[in-house]
Amino acid sequence: MSPRRQMRLAVVATVAVLAVCAAALAAVAAERVSHRHAVDRARENGIAAATTGVASVLSYDYRHLSADFQKAEALLTPRFRKEYDRTTAAGVKPLAAKYKAQSSAHVSAAGTVSVSPDRVVVLVFVDQTVTNSQLAAPRLDRSRIDVTIVHQGGRWLIDRLSPI
Repeated sequence: MSPRRQMRLAVVATVAVLAVCAAALAAVAAERVSHRHAVDRARENGIAAATTGVASVLSYDYRHLSADFQKAEALLTPRFRKEYDRTTAAGVKPLAAKYKAQSSAHVSAAGTVSVSPDRVVVLVFVDQTVTNSQLAAPRLDRSRIDVTIVHQGGRWLIDRLSPI
C-alpha cells in the first residue's frame, strides 16, 4: 500500500472516529437538556398541584362535607386517599357536624424541597381559618407541611402530607 493511500485511510478513520464522538456528545447533551426540562416542568406542576391541593384538602364546611371530601379525594393518590378517608371519617366528619365547623385554607407560600421528573416534595406555608360553635371568633392556624406530589395517570396527585 502506498504511503499516500495509507494517509488517506488514516484521515478517513480519524474523521469517522471524530464523527462518532461528536454524535455521542450530542446525544448526551440532548439527554441532559431533556432531563432538565422534565425536572423544570415537574417543579412547576408540583408546586401548582401542592398549592391548590393542600388548600382543597384542608378546606371544608359542615354543610357540605361529602362534596368537600370528594373534591379533595380527586387530588389524592389511591394510597393516600385511604389514609385521608380514615382520618376524615374518624375525626373530621363527626366533629364538624357536631360543632358546625368550617375551615378555609390558603397556601401563602410554597417552594420545592426535592424534584425528579415524576416526584416533587414541596414545602407549603398554610394559613387556615377555622370557625365552629365552640369559638367566640375565627381562629387562624398557620402551619408548614411537606407535600409529596407524584405523577400518576397523567396527573400530579398528593401522595403524602407531613406537617412540620
